[in-house]
Amino acid sequence: MLSRIPAVTRCLSLAALCAASSVHALEFPLPPPGEDIVGQVQVIKAKYEDTFADLGTKYDLGYLEMIAANPGVDPWLPGAGKDIVLPTRFILPPGPREGIVINLAEYRMYYYPKGQNVVHTYPLGVGREGWGSPIGVTKVTAKTPNPTWTPPAS
Repeated sequence: MLSRIPAVTRCLSLAALCAASSVHALEFPLPPPGEDIVGQVQVIKAKYEDTFADLGTKYDLGYLEMIAANPGVDPWLPGAGKDIVLPTRFILPPGPREGIVINLAEYRMYYYPKGQNVVHTYPLGVGREGWGSPIGVTKVTAKTPNPTWTPPAS
């Protein structure tokens, strides 16, 4: 069952979230035509207090990405001095490199700012288990400055 909130509203909310100053993204120069890989894998030494959730926040990576890149490592207690792989190398999704592209399979958003030769990438999370994400091409048809919003009844 899909959410009662229209897909356009969700996309605009996501874009607004990404534009907020508290949200950080990995930024990479776009590769030459015909190439689709950006970034490089990094390896760091964990500190005693590190968790995958904290490292993901610090390095703009999703929790599931961190777990997949570090099989057999406890995500809550990796251990001081343990090598931790940071999966900061990405294959850009196929299609036009413009606007916002969401890769549902990897829980990642790619933003191609107009007139710039860069891509910003953000980790995404699932809003509610069991609610499918809409798939399709969307566009903004109207903008309202300083819109109001009332939370729906729960």
